[in-house]
Amino acid sequence: MKAYLRILRDVDKWYRSVRERHPDKVTCTRGCRDCCLGLFDVSIADRDLLRAGLAAADPETCRDIRERAAVIVAKLRAEFPGLGATLEGLDDSEVDRLCDHLGDVECPVLGREGECRLYEHRPLTCRLAGVPVVDRTGDVIQPEGCSKCTLKAADAPRLDCRSLRRRERRLLERMDPDGADATMLIPQVFA
Repeated sequence: MKAYLRILRDVDKWYRSVRERHPDKVTCTRGCRDCCLGLFDVSIADRDLLRAGLAAADPETCRDIRERAAVIVAKLRAEFPGLGATLEGLDDSEVDRLCDHLGDVECPVLGREGECRLYEHRPLTCRLAGVPVVDRTGDVIQPEGCSKCTLKAADAPRLDCRSLRRRERRLLERMDPDGADATMLIPQVFA
């Protein structure tokens, strides 16, 4: 897990640099939840990170997150009866269809004030959300941020996405050589 935390620290450092260079265009604040609507798939490293955060949470928060996740997963399983504990066997278009099906459902980790209750344990996808992501090569990975972000991809500080993905891949393969590609939706992590 230490290797993954180093990856996340590097991403957090990049994100801070984006906000510091463009404070008027990246207006993220505690309670802003625009990036937390919808279903997102995460890796097994993120699963472990989120579960560690849940284990450290107070009992009421833990219960609430689990209950909200269970409701979301039940809705998904009603519509997609073959859905298991992970997204194994689904291609990208099927995952997209699954995620789009429920629309802008709130992440079960969100609190009443729109705050992330497991903020220090949030997945990589959450740490990259809200702003345009552009690789050092100039390839646009994520063309725009949330609806409140006015930063354009052309002005976004670059992130070495290829190196980041290689590091993440090596870590996932060490964690589970046979399941390195396994992903799950955030609610599946807790249900």
